[in-house]
This record gives sequence, structure tokens and C-alpha cells, in this order.
Amino acid sequence: MRSSISLDDSVRYLKGVGPKKAGLLAGLGIITVRDLLNHFPFRVDDFSKVTSIALARPGDEVTVQGTVVALSFVPSQRGRALRVGISDGGHVLHLVWYNTPYVYQNLRKGQMVLASGRVEWRRNGLEMAHPIWRVEDEAVEKGPIVPIYHVTRGLTSSALHKIIGEALGQCLMLLEPDVPRDMLRRLGYLGELEAYRAIHAPQSALEWNKARKTHAFREVLYLQIGLMSMREEVQRSKGPEKFARFRMSDEFVRGLPFRLTGAQKRAIEDLRRDLTSGRVMNRLLQGDVGSGKTVVALYALLTAVENGYQGAFLAPTEVLAEQHRRTIEQLVGTGVACGFLSGSLGAKEKRRTLEGLARGDIQILVGTHAMLEPGVTWGNLGLVVTDEQHRFGVKQRLALTVSSQSFVPHVLVMSATPIPRSLALTLYGDLDISIIDAMPEGRMAPKTSVLAGSKRHLAYKKVMDQLTFGHQAYVVCPVIREGKTSRKAAEIVKDELQAGYLEGARIGLLHGSLPKRQVDETMKQFVAGTIDVLVSTTVVEVGVDVENATCMVVEDADSFGLASLHQLRGRVGRGQAQSYCFLISSSQSPQSLKRLLALERTSDGFQVAELDLEQRGPGQFFGSRQSGESETRLSNLSLSLETLQEAREQARLTVCRVSEGLGTPADLGLLNRVKNKYGDSFAAYSMSR
Repeated sequence: MRSSISLDDSVRYLKGVGPKKAGLLAGLGIITVRDLLNHFPFRVDDFSKVTSIALARPGDEVTVQGTVVALSFVPSQRGRALRVGISDGGHVLHLVWYNTPYVYQNLRKGQMVLASGRVEWRRNGLEMAHPIWRVEDEAVEKGPIVPIYHVTRGLTSSALHKIIGEALGQCLMLLEPDVPRDMLRRLGYLGELEAYRAIHAPQSALEWNKARKTHAFREVLYLQIGLMSMREEVQRSKGPEKFARFRMSDEFVRGLPFRLTGAQKRAIEDLRRDLTSGRVMNRLLQGDVGSGKTVVALYALLTAVENGYQGAFLAPTEVLAEQHRRTIEQLVGTGVACGFLSGSLGAKEKRRTLEGLARGDIQILVGTHAMLEPGVTWGNLGLVVTDEQHRFGVKQRLALTVSSQSFVPHVLVMSATPIPRSLALTLYGDLDISIIDAMPEGRMAPKTSVLAGSKRHLAYKKVMDQLTFGHQAYVVCPVIREGKTSRKAAEIVKDELQAGYLEGARIGLLHGSLPKRQVDETMKQFVAGTIDVLVSTTVVEVGVDVENATCMVVEDADSFGLASLHQLRGRVGRGQAQSYCFLISSSQSPQSLKRLLALERTSDGFQVAELDLEQRGPGQFFGSRQSGESETRLSNLSLSLETLQEAREQARLTVCRVSEGLGTPADLGLLNRVKNKYGDSFAAYSMSR
């Protein structure tokens, strides 16, 4: 251990860490002491507020206290579960653990136990699965407010809290505040150093929440200043010459085998305005799954080609990129030279593609992250289309727009995740927004049904019926494999269906822990129809169009947000046949049931997004975004619409003052710190001017 340690030193030099624990922390993305201090607890267990078992209701997150009156092992779908009954003098609640034998060794009848977790109705009684628990003596020793952290196998939350306490003691005063203190004080937030102490070592739940709000404000402020600064940079940049010819794209629309919706026409008008304005287009095209965004993107790409430029179509997965290439070939034909680039391309084919791209022979290149590699040289890139924008960070998006060219290409990014406008302005502050809020004619919305776990067999009866008609189905589970919760695991459900409800069906398995090559191969088999049922986690939320898939079953649907569930049911209903979505809920909570039933009533993604915002708050929208966008921890922080609005306004005022030459030293310092955080993006922009 070093006598003195800096924020950028490895965590291994902290007392009690060493190489082994440093390796475990690295698995959580914690490399330096600074990373450690920024690994915030996602909740605190407040043992100072105990709820009577008589008042606990299914769906409640509570702390209860009682004496151990029973210990037994009961059968479960994963073997045996330890079930411990505690009583507070008249009412009993059962604490349940799966595959955790050490708990049995540390509990005995007559002990006084405090336990925090979610109450559910199972086995004809109140249960709390895998609660955070303390025997009474421990609760007194550790204090009433216990921070709980995301951890990994081999590292407990308690051990991590102790390591963070060591870092706070040695390094808290080394942190340099980012946000002017008078700004925080004026808006009622804690000072930054105080907020770090209070989020890791709170004296009360109230203080912890105030610390979370302070960190949330700071994170959004950083994000907004970064995006607004990028927007200003783009607006000052030189772009392609004004697009003046639209004959090819207009003929493309007239030749389509269907009519555009009014929303698609409005989006195209937005694009035309941008492309003829003389400024660089930087636009978000937002719309539900199946609303027709790709056709609008093709209109823009064909316009770029007709005006002498190349177009890039970037997709997050190879399977989706291949789908886009097929769509272009089907709708456009051989009139445009279309190339393809992905990581799986052979060396010879890749070299031929890159040579054709550099010469300008390839007019539209469709591909994956492989398009972002340094060796990719464009002849005359005029437009970049990015599909499923939330799968890419700002820095990745900029990688194609910053090149050796003397100008910046137009940018169109697409997202099928409906987001309320108030949040879209925050998440995509550097982009103008077009919304496609109508579905094509003849598209039948999936029939959505919410089922209790006891009616689960009805969903799979419908799936089997659809399989007999030659259709396919998805089954989505909240977790990959059995673990510390009672949630349905994809690996278990696949085997269960194979041996029971869907015996004889060809069932595939897909989840994020599989090698990429296996994921792509499984998806290709499902597209080809050699897999009847795809059991998966939410990796299919963004996927290819399989018109033959008519059923979506979501196990433990109460585990998901409404926006995610809406995205999942958008995977079916892509063809002409009626499709079905079954949301199976294991929760007995009336509130949870009411939330799911909303999806039976509406198929409008923007209505669903507003409901999700109302019920779960804006943090979950940030939580679904990939790293690289803002490196925020906002899904774990107390993020409210009020915080968003305050941060956006303070960011706007700061950027305006600086751009007008009226910035204070505090403004300039804040802007410089943001530029350091997003350094490569800003540097790339300034170097290309």
C-alpha cells in the first residue's frame, strides 16, 4: 500500500484491495480510485424504518423485523430453496434464498432478523426473495443506513462499501469540483465533495437522496453542455454543397408498392429543408418499430447519390445491416452501387470493398462498426445514416463524420425507441428531431394479453397453434441463467419448453453472453425459418424483421419497463398475419398489474413512453443507453424532470455566455472540464475545420 495515493492510481494500492480484488473491481469497470468513488450505490437499506409484516403488501419494497420461527428447504424449479419464516408477533413472512447454503449456516431459530426487499405472494404466503438482511446486532453496529452496490461474484456489497470508505478517507479532498458552487447552492443542491460523502456514507435516507439529486444534476449538466457545444460546432462547420437534385429520390417514392404515410412525408420535407439549406444536417428520425423510417432514410441516401456524394448506412449488428442491404436492393434495384462491410468479411472481399469505396465506385455502403475503423477511406462522403442510435455513443457517431475531407457530411440518426419529447431534447440535444407517429396502412397491431403465471399455459397453447400454421415465435426472459432471483431464466425456460409445452418444436437460444458469431448464426437460422421458437433475453429488442413471427411471449413481464415491452412486441406483426403478444406476470401487486394492462389498451409507442416516464421516471431512459454517449450513471440516480430542466437551462446559459464572449472564469472552467471529458470528440471536430 502506498503512503499517498492519487485519484488516478490503481485501486490495488488501497488498503484491503490488492491484485485479486483489483481484478474483481476491474470486472465492474473500476480501475482507478476515481472510478471507485464514481461507483454509486443503487439504493440504501434504511433499517431505521421498519414496516409491520401485517402492513406489507405484494409489490412493496420494505424493511421488516421478526424472530426466526422456521427454517426449511422447499422444492423449486432450480432444485431446493431455503425458506425462513420470521414473525413479528402474530404475522409471518418468509425469506427465500436459492442456491445460497451459507445463509442456512448463519441463521437459527430465535434470532432477531431485519430484512429488506420486495414482497411477493408465493406459495400461499408473503415472501421476500434474496433480501438484504442483518441480525439485530449487526444492524446496530453498521448503522441504520446501509448503501447497496452493484457487485460481482466474489465481492459483496459490504466489502465494496468498506473499500470505498477507505478511498473516501484518503482521497475525497483530492477531488476538484466541476460545477460552480454558487450554481449548486442557488438551486438547492449539495456541494460536490459533500455529495460524494453523502452518497457513500449517508447519515439518513434524506441526505442520500439529496446527494443522488446533486450527482444527477451534475451528470445531466455535463451531458447537455457537451451536446450543445457539439451542436454549435456542427452549425459552424462546412458541409456538402447544397443538394439541388431530387429526381432519383422522388422517382423512388413514386415507384414504391405502397403509399407513404403523412408522417413519413413530413419527415421527408424536414430532410429536404436541411439538405437545401446550406448548413450541415444533424437530425434524429424517431418512430415506432415498423413505422417506415428506413424508407425515409433511403430517400436521403438516394438524394446524396444523385448530387454526387456517397452515403453510409450504419447498423449495430451484422444481421440488421444485411437486412438493410436486402431492403435497398429490393426497393432500389441495380440503379445504385451498394457495398457491404462487416467484421466477418474475408480479407480479399474487404480489400476490394475498401478500394471501391476510396475510388467512389461504391455509392452507398451498408455495414456495422467495421465502417468506423481507421483504414476506411471515403471518396466523397456526403451523408451518414445511423440506425438504432441508442446502440451507439456520440463518439462513435462522430467517427464517420470526422475524416480527411474538407467538409462534414450530413447526419441522420434513427431510433425506434419512442421517447417523450421533453426527454428527447435532453438525450439528443445536438440534433433536430423529426417524429414518425403513424403506422403504414394495413399494418395490424399485435393483440396483447396480460396473463397471471397460473394461466401461462394459455400463451404456449397459442404459440403451438401458430407453429402448426407454419409461423414462428419469440419467448423473452429477464435473465440468462438461474441466479439469486426467482425470475425466469432463458436457459431454464428453453429446456422446459422443449420437454413440455412446445415438445417437438425447433427451439433456439439467444443471449448476450454467447459469442457474437453464435448470436449471428442463431439469428440467421431464425430468419431462414430453421428455428421455430427463439428463447432470448432482450437482445432481440433491436432485431431484424421476421415477417413469419406471429407470437411474442414475455416471461416475468413485470420485470421490464413499458417502453421495453412495447419494443419487444414490435418484433411481431411485421407481416400480413395477425400477431399476438402475451405478457406473463408473476407479481400479485395490483399496481404492477395495472401498469401492464395499459399495454392491452394502446399500441402507440409515444403514449407508452409517456406512461413509462410517469411511472418510472426519466432515469430508465438513460439506463438503456450504451456507454460512450455520456458515461452517466443516471439510471442509478434520483433523476427527475425538474432536474433535467434545470440542468438543460444552466447548460444553455453557460454555452450562450461563452459563445457571446461574456463567459465568467467559472463558465470557462466548466466548459474546459467538459471538453476534457469528451476530449477526443471535440478535438476531432476542431482539427477537421
